[in-house]
Amino acid sequence: MTPFRDIAPAEQARLREAYAEEMARQTNTCSMDEKIARFNAWLAPQGISFSEDDLRPKTR
Repeated sequence: MTPFRDIAPAEQARLREAYAEEMARQTNTCSMDEKIARFNAWLAPQGISFSEDDLRPKTR
């Protein structure tokens, strides 16, 4: 699996937009753990993993 943080910013944005469209049809949650789990589950079939570390911006 490719870590989300290793994907180009434009691809990250595309994935986030596609995910937002999918989640608009789902039940909302306030739980950050649940949000991360849902996003990770959605990304997994695409060969991408996401973790809490991906919420932090890259430092150069």
